[in-house]
Amino acid sequence: MHRSLKSILFALVLLGLVGGSAAYFAAQKTVTLTVDGQSREVRTYAGTAAEVLADEGLRPASHDVVLPDPGDAIGDGATIVLNRARPLALTVDGVRTDVHTTALSVADALDELGYRTDELVLSASRSQRLPLDGMDLAITTTKDVTLVADGQQRVVTTTAATAGDLLAEQGIALSATDRTSVYPQQPLLDAMVLRVTRVVVTDVTEVRPLDYATVETPDPEAFQGQRTVTQKGVEGAQTVTWRVTVTDGVETGREQLGVEVSTPAVDQQVAVGTKEKPAAPAAVVSADGLNWAALAACESGGRPTAVSGTGKYRGMYQFSTGTWAAVGGSGDPAAASAEEQTMRAQMLYARSGAGQWPHCGPRLFG
Repeated sequence: MHRSLKSILFALVLLGLVGGSAAYFAAQKTVTLTVDGQSREVRTYAGTAAEVLADEGLRPASHDVVLPDPGDAIGDGATIVLNRARPLALTVDGVRTDVHTTALSVADALDELGYRTDELVLSASRSQRLPLDGMDLAITTTKDVTLVADGQQRVVTTTAATAGDLLAEQGIALSATDRTSVYPQQPLLDAMVLRVTRVVVTDVTEVRPLDYATVETPDPEAFQGQRTVTQKGVEGAQTVTWRVTVTDGVETGREQLGVEVSTPAVDQQVAVGTKEKPAAPAAVVSADGLNWAALAACESGGRPTAVSGTGKYRGMYQFSTGTWAAVGGSGDPAAASAEEQTMRAQMLYARSGAGQWPHCGPRLFG
């Protein structure tokens, strides 16, 4: 080949190489890449924001923020911003929600989520940075709660998370039987009313009288209608056990648990006459029309149970035991009915006259 032709061809090849290199370097761009607030310059041939991030080993997740849009073309001097989202397990006053935030610190996250007041109780420092893999954050807000307990009602401003926390904060202890208007584990809300009801359950005993029974025994020696107490009844005692419920100082329930006889009662024994009363003799009829009430009033004040000071004379007409038996009476004259005593007195009068009552006999005729 001619020497001049070779020189021309070499010059053309060299010119192509130089031109290609110049075009290659002309396509390179310098962009500012800011990741989570940290900026650096990146030289790249990528045409979009997504390509730049991919070249840098960054793959945005669904909650991440990328500016400009990942598909947008970029030029020399462009700025690409990637704010990576952190998962945040947020518990506010006992209620948990899972959120994502691009904030880098607890303080920024609170601001981003709208919790801008300083009157918060936090589980982490406001200055703590949020790790990329997230964290748990508990927030307790200030609440005004109406507390009703032990006869008092007051409004308490508190950051307690639950009803139980508020009671502990206020020094209010609960017994096993006390009740609250909300569960102790329930989260507190602003304007909530928390009522404590004091319930005391105790077992008490009381002693009550136990009535005696009356046992009647037929007495064939006594006339019908005649009743004689042969053994007086005696009351016993029984112990009753109650379970008593008192709510805020007022008894609201009483349940009987059992009854136990502590002292048995003694039955009262009564002899009941069964003998038929004899028919009055004819002589008694002649005694009718006499003033037997006046005689009885004189002898005993008209009392069937009267007994003289010596105990010898007994009943309305002051019979001696021997005289009483002589006219058919049995037992104690003072224990007989007024009718029987009058009948026996009439029989005595018919047999012996008014002289049986030396002092009061004349009253029969008054």
